[in-house]
Amino acid sequence: MSLEQFLHGGRWLHVCVDMQNMFRMKTPWHAPWLAHILPNVVAIVRQYPDNTVFTRFIPPRHAADAPGAWRAYYEHWHQMTRAELDPALVELVPELSALASPGTVFDKSSYSAWRSPAFRDHVRRYDPVSIVLTGGETDVCVLFTALEALDRGYRTVIVSDAVYSSVDETHDSTIDFYAKRFTNQLLTVSAKELGRQITGAGG
Repeated sequence: MSLEQFLHGGRWLHVCVDMQNMFRMKTPWHAPWLAHILPNVVAIVRQYPDNTVFTRFIPPRHAADAPGAWRAYYEHWHQMTRAELDPALVELVPELSALASPGTVFDKSSYSAWRSPAFRDHVRRYDPVSIVLTGGETDVCVLFTALEALDRGYRTVIVSDAVYSSVDETHDSTIDFYAKRFTNQLLTVSAKELGRQITGAGG
């Protein structure tokens, strides 16, 4: 299935996943590639603000507040709990925070955007045919969000040069996985291809 078919009718929602300062800055979760893909994400958001929503990954205040295996996770990454983390690091990067309108930023405490009830409600009201994903990480939160989008019946588009990871090898293998595994359900495209198709379709 072509990108034109995926975006037919203009009913697509761009979900910009976890483009936050804590992944940009020198923290234990620093992801150098965020800075490299940021211009492509900004370009998509600027061109299609009405189609865009954002998610933020919000750690618990203390490791003891986290359920199940998340507790051990945050005992290891205790520097990233909100008790120890500068609150400004949880915010969207400034370039995107300036573009986010009220009601378009959804917080989540786990990998998939769909874990946020407010996000699910927004998608239900918006009623898209397709979900377009940018942000990070390619092999974690973007992956979990994409798989659940597929499971919920949404055609899913991964913008390959607008997603980032902190691990080059798993970024590359996950992009390959996206490209080869989900016939007729998922496409990987470049930011240029996405922009060209949407502009050409009047989306």
